[in-house]
Amino acid sequence: MMCTPEKSDRELIDAYLHGDEHAFETLYFRYRQMLYGYLNNMLHGNQAESDEVFADTWTRVIDKLPSYRDDGKFSAWLFRVAKNIFIDRIRRTRPESHSALDDENMPELPDDNAISPDRMLNASDTGKAIMDALNRLPEEQKEVFLLREQELSFRDIARIQQCSLNTALSRMRYAVKALRDFLSEFDRGGLIK
Repeated sequence: MMCTPEKSDRELIDAYLHGDEHAFETLYFRYRQMLYGYLNNMLHGNQAESDEVFADTWTRVIDKLPSYRDDGKFSAWLFRVAKNIFIDRIRRTRPESHSALDDENMPELPDDNAISPDRMLNASDTGKAIMDALNRLPEEQKEVFLLREQELSFRDIARIQQCSLNTALSRMRYAVKALRDFLSEFDRGGLIK
């Protein structure tokens, strides 16, 4: 049995533009998890807002696909669309609506009898400290860090941020240094080096 090669993003876009709805589904499933993770982090775990920006992003992508130019990677273009929608929402809302995670929005730990209450408390505190540290970063550095967490290349991140590759790399270097500094205040056990 011969294995068919996976279609490129460009091939899927062309197929969709010629009426193949399944091609868009493939494109959507290829990037949905990565995009949602990025948005969820940018919106501080606010699932309702993440869902709205996620849906708005895909709606805009559908509208703009006929004019999409394949001058880079589709993922960079997709994340740039999401970033623009995110920025538009920030401009329309008050900054205090994007506060750090509260206990309600913290991700739950798996239900495991081996996890003691002390370890659960420490994990929750660590998660809050990380989110607080991320929220203290300048927006460009935070975005580079979150995009990199989604395994995007620095070249793609530079396209999304519309900056040079060196600028994206510098932003990451400064973000990591700042996060280490912020988290060293929290770290009592010497885990962060």
